[in-house]
This record gives sequence, structure tokens and C-alpha cells, in this order.
Amino acid sequence: MNSSGEGGITGILNQELIPLHDRLRAVLEGHGIHQALLCHPESVAHLSGYSHPIEDWPVADPFIGGPAILALLPSTATLVLADIYGKHALNAGVEQTLYRSYDIHRPPDPAGELAQALDGIGLEPGRVGVESGFLPSRFADTLKARGLELVPIDELVIAARRRKLPVEIEAIRRASELADVVQSAVREHAAAGQSEAELAGLAQSAMYRRAGRRVPAVLHLTAGLGTQTGGAEPSGNILCKGDIVLTDTSPWIDGAWSDTCTVVVVGEPSAEQQKMFDAVRRALDLAIGLCRPGAIACEVDRAVRESLSDWGPTYAHHTGHAIGAAWSEEPRIVPYEQLQIEEDMVFAVEPAIYRPGWGGMRLEDVFVVRASGNELLTHFEHGI
Repeated sequence: MNSSGEGGITGILNQELIPLHDRLRAVLEGHGIHQALLCHPESVAHLSGYSHPIEDWPVADPFIGGPAILALLPSTATLVLADIYGKHALNAGVEQTLYRSYDIHRPPDPAGELAQALDGIGLEPGRVGVESGFLPSRFADTLKARGLELVPIDELVIAARRRKLPVEIEAIRRASELADVVQSAVREHAAAGQSEAELAGLAQSAMYRRAGRRVPAVLHLTAGLGTQTGGAEPSGNILCKGDIVLTDTSPWIDGAWSDTCTVVVVGEPSAEQQKMFDAVRRALDLAIGLCRPGAIACEVDRAVRESLSDWGPTYAHHTGHAIGAAWSEEPRIVPYEQLQIEEDMVFAVEPAIYRPGWGGMRLEDVFVVRASGNELLTHFEHGI
């Protein structure tokens, strides 16, 4: 393992990553871009299999030159990162080059060490695509001084992965299995006298146990009147008999996200709670069924909202969104979106009813759009 910025370590190329690399290369080359430096943590994880350790999300170490960078060249893909993260990249599926981050022998020079490492990976003077939203400005200046013209490719990167390849669908499926675990654990452990934070901790522990490691995840869990605004981070609020518990979770693992939401009632649900749940469940099934190839996103949004119109003003958030390497991608199922839904897109849809002074319910599933009928990737049972 090299830690001087001169050379690197070689990983075994994961053959499943090749189609992802080639697809992005083709999109970039169509815009005259033949080399790229990807530095968004989601893009790096998606295309290399490497993600920062959970404690440092997104970047907390003062001795690194910036986020990990995946250099995508015409025939190679190289992960460039600080040696302090070398052990976390052992299973990454691309060649790796490490640079010195910190030792007791020389003063730290994060930007200089990173720039030196990039000198050896084969970048050519001229145009280079960069994810400008995550590229440190000091590093951008270094690249420009080396004769590189930086071309923002943020939107191209996202557009390239709009329709999912089988390897991406399987990654989202694994993330969805962890979401299932969270929701099942909440259903199993929800009880009066517990705090929201305690219940969320039990669910998070179950997810870690299934994954065999800690997993970055959004985990919102809210009980009682807090559900009337759609939920939030778990607090010390104590669950009471009859409370609605709303859990919205988005695990991120192996470069893919899931996103699910469901509700349970502490004890027996009231007739009104059951009626609201049934209405949202019908809206969920409608949303999944309407997301067929050729459908227009805004038309799906309108139909789902209309199905809940008897309950008053509809939810203020989207009806759904595409998902994959990023938690929310286009097309989003919202009133303004004119994009067409295509086969092999993956969506999360989440209709809801919120009633001020009473509470609210939201149900969400993840699925692949198929011409023969959509395929659910989440399998926990919605039911209060």
C-alpha cells in the first residue's frame, strides 16, 4: 500500500461495474468529454463500490485534500483517496491510488498530496468533466493550473443512470431489504411508554444486524400529533396508546438508496384511523399502477392527489421520485414534471393524508417499472 502519493494499490476490477462505466463514458463522449473526475460521494460509491466510513460522512477529516475522486478515463477507472481510508477501500472494485494524509514525519499537505497523486493517473490536458457541486475550489484551481478545462457534468451523470441496469436494480433491492427490516422492527417493538428515540434505536440495531455493519440511513420516526406534518427525527416524545407511529427510512448501502414509509398504531386502531389508512393504501396502489412506461409524471401526480380529494387539501410534498445512486432523482412525480416514465426506472411513491390537530399517515414503496407490470422491491406489510 503506497502512502506517498507516488503510485498506488491495484484492486480487482469488479466486472459488474464495467457496464456502469461504459454507459457514463458514452454519455460524456456524446458531449465531447473523454475524461472525468467524479467526486460526489454517491457517484463514487455507485461507480466504484467505495464509500466513506459512516463517522466521516460527508467529510470530517482535516488531513485529506477533499472527497474521494474517481477518475474515469477512456480505458481506466481509478479511485484516488487519502491513505487513512485505504483499509475502507480494500473491497472497492476499481484500481486505487492512495496519497499521504498525515504522519509524524512531515507537515500535512492535503491539497498538494492529492494533486501529486492525480499527476500519475493519466489525465491529459484539455477538457475534463467534473461534478462541480462537490469539487473543492482550491482543488479546482490546481487542476486549471495544470492546463485542464473543467466542464460541469453533474446533470449528465444523473441523466446517464436514469434507466437502471440489472446491477443497479439488485443494489437497490439490497437497500430495500434493509428498509424492510427497519419497518418490521418498528412494528414489532412499538409500545406505549417507549420514546421515539428508543424505538428508532431498536430498528436501527436490527438493520445493522442484518447488514453485518453500520449503515448510513435516514431514519425519521414520529408518534402522535407529530405525524400531522409528515414526521421528523425521533425525539424523547413518549408513545401513548392509540398513537400513530410514522416511520420514514432511507438506507444507503453498496452505492444505492431505498426509501420507504409506513405507519402503525400503538394498540388497536380506531375506526377513523383504519378509514384513513385504507384510503392512503388505495392511493399507494394506484400510484404504483399508474407509473407505467409512457406515463407523464405530472399526470400520475394529479390522479393520485385526486383519489384523496375527499380528505381535504392534499399533501404538500411530491407523490414520488426516482431513486438509485441518489436518494431523489428525476423524474419526480410532482405537478410541474413533464418527463415521461420509462421502463427500468426505479421509483418510490408516497401518497399521504395529514390532518391538523389529529395526525397523519404516509405509505411508501419502491418498485421497478416493467412493461409487464411493476416489480416491488420493498416487501414489508403495510398495515396498522
